[in-house]
Amino acid sequence: MASERKGPNVGLLNGVSVLVVEDVWHVATALKSMLEQVRMHVAGPTATTAEARNLVAAQKPKLAIVDVNLKQETSCALIDELHQQGVRVIVISGYTAPALSEDSVAAFLQKPFNETDLITTILRVVGFPC
Repeated sequence: MASERKGPNVGLLNGVSVLVVEDVWHVATALKSMLEQVRMHVAGPTATTAEARNLVAAQKPKLAIVDVNLKQETSCALIDELHQQGVRVIVISGYTAPALSEDSVAAFLQKPFNETDLITTILRVVGFPC
């Protein structure tokens, strides 16, 4: 079974809501697919902070996976806003860890990363043992 190879606690993610903010379409769709395979409820993906804010208001995610460098903007202000709303934020970037408030970021993943790294990070961030 696919969920067993990702770890015994991956079933704990079933139904957890997650926002995906990523401007590279193939990365965004791959993230969505990985998250849906572990039965997370995915809001997005979206490539803009404006649409991300709309999705947060409508769906109230517990977790957000956010690329810091979007095509027309950075997501630094969005990351701070999400943190203030109680949303746990995993920042993803092709660059080294960006200069963001450590309080606002629950975890950082540098691209490229694999599915195991992503799921393990999510489990740790939402407070489930890996």
